[in-house]
Amino acid sequence: MLVIGNQIRLARSPLASAMRQRFDLLFQTLARRQVEAGANWLMIDLGPQRRDAGADLAWLVETIQQEVIVPLVLRGDDPEALALGIRAAEAQIMVDATLPGAGDPEPYLELATRYNTFIALSACPNGLPDPTDDRLERVTASLLPLAFETGLELEEIYVDPLTTALTCDQPMVPVAVETLRLLKIGADPAPNTIVHLDDVADGVADVSRPYVSQAYLAMVLAAGIDAVVLNPLDPELMDALRVLVGRDPTTGYDRLLLRLYDVTKAEVDLEPSFVDRADPEQVNLYKTIQVLNNDLLYAGGYLRA
Repeated sequence: MLVIGNQIRLARSPLASAMRQRFDLLFQTLARRQVEAGANWLMIDLGPQRRDAGADLAWLVETIQQEVIVPLVLRGDDPEALALGIRAAEAQIMVDATLPGAGDPEPYLELATRYNTFIALSACPNGLPDPTDDRLERVTASLLPLAFETGLELEEIYVDPLTTALTCDQPMVPVAVETLRLLKIGADPAPNTIVHLDDVADGVADVSRPYVSQAYLAMVLAAGIDAVVLNPLDPELMDALRVLVGRDPTTGYDRLLLRLYDVTKAEVDLEPSFVDRADPEQVNLYKTIQVLNNDLLYAGGYLRA
């Protein structure tokens, strides 16, 4: 599985400022720390189109490669800028064309074909969440045939089902998990899949964020995800990943996470009897699971309810 570190995002003001000043040490340190924490790929997220994006991306790729040589995911909605980044790269590249501004996949498919890269495409055009059937139809009837026509192989294509923020569109959160599952068992051929984990927790209260991220990680892993974009500098999240992938629990909380993985994979509900009510961490995780499954209405203070 690809574990993609997401901490180099130029939409973040401190990093945008560091980019303008060409503060190479900051980016090299950030890249090295993510790899040391367990990321086996790194993402450089340009964000929406902006001036000098291509030169910035090429400099970033070269700067990071002076510190670590790992495969890179280049995310943006400016194909010309992405091309400059690809040319500067020494390792494998994935073009991530999942930003809402990258509605037309053809320029990105042409990039991936020309430079022999992987590509990530969104199952929802323009970032608008569609029902499961519409997402599957777009992938199987449009995205995959178009990618194959350009000469890409199945293993080079990753599909993002579009993870929506729990705070904005709670009913659509389980739809992304269902889309992942159906792409794996219903699509012929079945593509690789990718999820941006932070999207589901966007805007949630700080106290809730660990439970949301860890529970959703268990759910997408159970649905068969092939690549997950996450913050590898979050030690609790990386420990949850270790527990889920290695099936190596050490606490009751870990065992509940694994139980969530198992019931999600089996498409059955998590029985309340598996929750130790004397353990507040397990109670918080269980409430979060109910919210993510749309069985409990999300509110900022749902953990206190």
